[in-house]
Amino acid sequence: MGKKEITRDNHYVPIWYQKGFITGSRKKLHYLNLAPDEIQLPDGRTKHHRNLFESHPSQCFYQTDLYSTFFGSNINDEIEKKLFGDIDRLGAPAISAFSNDDVSTWHRHFQDLFLYLDAQKIRTPKGLDWIRSRYPKLDQNALMMEMQGVRTINCTIWSESVREIVSARNSGVKFIVTDHPVTIYNPACPPEHDLCRYPAEPSITLKASQTLFPLDQNHCLILTNLEYAQEPEATEPLEKRTFARQIRESLVRTDKFIKTRELSDQDVISINHVLKSRARRYVAAGQKEWLWPERDFEGNWKDVGELLLPPADGLWQFGGETFVGYEDGSVHYQDAFGRTKPKSDTLIKNIKESKIGANDSCGCGSGRKYKKCCRGKPEKQRTSWKSLSIRERNLGFFRGVNAILGTDPGKDWQDVRKELDEEKVKEIHELHGYLWPVDTDIFELLPKPDGMTRAVYSGFIDPRTAPFTVSNACLYFGEVLMQNPFVNPNQMKKEFSPVENPHSYLTQTLKHLMTFFQLAPLIESGHVNLFPDPSSLDPSLQNYAMGLAERRSKEIPLSERDLDIYRRIQEEDFHHTLCMLPKGSQENMLRQADPDASEEYIGYFINHLDRMRQDDPLVLLRDGVYDASQEAGQFSMFQTVPNFELLLFIAQATGAFVVTDSHHRWTEMCAASRRDAGIVSPRIPNTSNFAATSNMPLCEDVQAVSVMLDGGKLGAHRKWIDELYRQLRDQKTKPSDTELLAGLKDATVAVQRNFTDNHTKGM
Repeated sequence: MGKKEITRDNHYVPIWYQKGFITGSRKKLHYLNLAPDEIQLPDGRTKHHRNLFESHPSQCFYQTDLYSTFFGSNINDEIEKKLFGDIDRLGAPAISAFSNDDVSTWHRHFQDLFLYLDAQKIRTPKGLDWIRSRYPKLDQNALMMEMQGVRTINCTIWSESVREIVSARNSGVKFIVTDHPVTIYNPACPPEHDLCRYPAEPSITLKASQTLFPLDQNHCLILTNLEYAQEPEATEPLEKRTFARQIRESLVRTDKFIKTRELSDQDVISINHVLKSRARRYVAAGQKEWLWPERDFEGNWKDVGELLLPPADGLWQFGGETFVGYEDGSVHYQDAFGRTKPKSDTLIKNIKESKIGANDSCGCGSGRKYKKCCRGKPEKQRTSWKSLSIRERNLGFFRGVNAILGTDPGKDWQDVRKELDEEKVKEIHELHGYLWPVDTDIFELLPKPDGMTRAVYSGFIDPRTAPFTVSNACLYFGEVLMQNPFVNPNQMKKEFSPVENPHSYLTQTLKHLMTFFQLAPLIESGHVNLFPDPSSLDPSLQNYAMGLAERRSKEIPLSERDLDIYRRIQEEDFHHTLCMLPKGSQENMLRQADPDASEEYIGYFINHLDRMRQDDPLVLLRDGVYDASQEAGQFSMFQTVPNFELLLFIAQATGAFVVTDSHHRWTEMCAASRRDAGIVSPRIPNTSNFAATSNMPLCEDVQAVSVMLDGGKLGAHRKWIDELYRQLRDQKTKPSDTELLAGLKDATVAVQRNFTDNHTKGM
């Protein structure tokens, strides 16, 4: 057998696609090189390669080893042949279908069109450079893996857009093709805008962002956000569109495309101007004079937006509400933006910043004064002012829970343990789901990297562990983020939902309530913010995170220390279960364990369990928790949250340190710092070791922590972590490991010296 031929010249704009821009019977296109290479002549002079040439499409828009992966000396071309081979095989007839008017073929090729479109956007050198700009340390193999992970990220939003195909058949000028054919236009983002700085483009999640893609020289696809198409003048172009979630399922009409517009020469020139402005290096056209649309372009960048808007009389085909009935009687609902539940107006804020005084509470909902929070802060460093903040939702949840439980000054935790029933469990989780609907943009509400030293806690959320670690983290960080322990019922199957099956969540709800009440003073002051599990708001994200977790779980076993903690907690939970069993079940279990036990001993044992039941705050003081009449037992959730990948994402998005009391999670962090992808890459490796072994002072009393923080005490703690933060984030000065550690040790000594006195005063 002959040696397998390896394809190394990878076309990032397919040959078949380029041919669609050839004029008449010609076989070549005119190409313009926007950045020709320099040639150094022997006499010292410099000249450039030709910038204008004719060529067959097979000789252009390719790059050697653009998609190749390497394993030692072996070169693999499976991405070129199998991945993009299949995409191109399905994409070619899809492009052809939408260049014509046969609606039946549109339906058959609808999905293939958008899959091709998304792949084409990311497969170019510019698209791959965009990935590198987010993850600079990716090697070629890791880059190819990341590319495959994001190559369908835009499909849903695109398919929900107003879809128009405009024609240049009657125009003397035809559409051009560039080395980055899928182009994003936003009227507020001219080529010199920061959002257009190479390799970036305006995100398609912005309200006024439109996607342009020439199907061939005579047809161009334009995708427009419906709410922008309906009210272009009333839309803030750089705001996020409604329910701007990129990876999700949606229902759309596959037969609806607007194909009524015939463009003039100037119209086509305007679109070509936009296409060329987003090119990386090369532009091609059927005729040479079309390569310079900027020469004949009339108007300005913003004016192009009026041309690109779809005709108003065609918008009736898009949007609206969709109801789908199924044989089992269930109904699927979807609104015009892809949301499966109606938007709640009670979660929306309408605050005018101009009316807020310096000493008023900030409009972002942080609880801090405006002058010490958002005043003077750049927009990109702010959390949303348009929706209730994480803290405001937590406070609303706290008030709602108190109302549900009927707590007042005359009631205590004993009463909660006696009175917690299925109806209360259901109402508590309904409230949680109401405050965190599936269309929540959690990353809009999370804090941004703004110079504040904050931490995100990762560990086992249990009242016996998490409150201690989280409250002590507040001594060192200005804000601590922790995943809310309550599960969100909005995306859960009925058999597992606390709303549909509340009895199974009695004991777990009691635990979560205690965790929440323990941290309540710190939540109210804004030192702790409980965010929902991001994957509970997004099924696609959940599936993706679970897949990553399954692959990763095989790499790092649980540490013995973590196992010991888990065994202790599980043992305590088993005792809790024994205490809540009916007395008959308790007696039967004892007789099975010891058939010779006397009646006196059995009575003593049952009385001991009753005393344990009364004394243990995590045991319900009600009957029927484990009655035989109940079909289900009690769910026991035992997991370290957030998921590791989500943890890194949240930490990166918020500029937060990671705080953990889990050895397993710490091991994962250390392993990640050594990966080629460089997701976590500490510049000074000994710093983390020092932080882990420095015996920084801690307070065992959560309430005392709150008192000390409210009194403005223990500033040395913050100075310590501020110094660490500054040194690790400062890119200009790079002190030696020795210098940094010396400074941190001095700061720690000062903290230790002052802690005891401040702690005493705080009490």
